[in-house]
Amino acid sequence: MQLDLSRFSPAERSTLQLRVLYEGAGYRKFRCSHFEEYSLYQQNERFLSDSQVITFTDLDGKLRAIKPDVTLSIAKNAQPAAGECKKYYYTEQICRPSRESHTFSEDQPDGPGVHWRPGRLCRG
Repeated sequence: MQLDLSRFSPAERSTLQLRVLYEGAGYRKFRCSHFEEYSLYQQNERFLSDSQVITFTDLDGKLRAIKPDVTLSIAKNAQPAAGECKKYYYTEQICRPSRESHTFSEDQPDGPGVHWRPGRLCRG
């Protein structure tokens, strides 16, 4: 099936082109929830660019965080078998403190701060 790319906005065309590029190179799209247990970020605070994270108590009583990062979620949830490597990319929205406005901001897909990140996850 051929898509008429002229019908898409420049941002949408870029998104499609990056998907084709990554998937053609063997990467799989990683999708995850917007929330993660806060303990993941608490235990890996040094990994984050900023330790400030928006948290809330979920209906099950667990403390959750709005994702400031996706890489930790991939490492936690996409476990390859021993000796295996998996390749992922993501385009998830994340929520981080803004140094300019001193408020939290959400990085929008296909906008400023878009997070197209390819990576390999291997297990020895």
